[in-house]
Amino acid sequence: AISATFNRDMVANRGHEVDCVSIPIIFENKFESIGKTKDVVKILKAVGLEKELKRCEEKKVRAGRGKMRGRRYIKKKGPLIVIGEDKGIVNAAKNIAGVDVYRVDELNVRTLAPGAHPGRLTVWTKSAIETLIKNFGG
Repeated sequence: AISATFNRDMVANRGHEVDCVSIPIIFENKFESIGKTKDVVKILKAVGLEKELKRCEEKKVRAGRGKMRGRRYIKKKGPLIVIGEDKGIVNAAKNIAGVDVYRVDELNVRTLAPGAHPGRLTVWTKSAIETLIKNFGG
């Protein structure tokens, strides 16, 4: 699932808007210390993820009986932000629709391949890549 995040075709086949974005997206470690939601949104739009953020804002009414069981709306999964350590980015990005933030040691298959479809659009920080290489070799 991790290697699928580096494959442009798999990310595009999953439904992410990646026309003008180079894959993989890797940010400096300063990105982990952003404390405001509007700053995170501004950076993601500057990288070219404006269409992706717009795609995740829409919510649809679920078909079937799930509506009556407390699962009325369906939202799309957007970019996953993988960080080395939290310096404020988790609180800044938690209110952006479709965006999830995880530390590299918290990653699992459900976050990297939601719905069992690998290739989620992932934004990595440099420290997360270094930790990944240190833990799993490279």
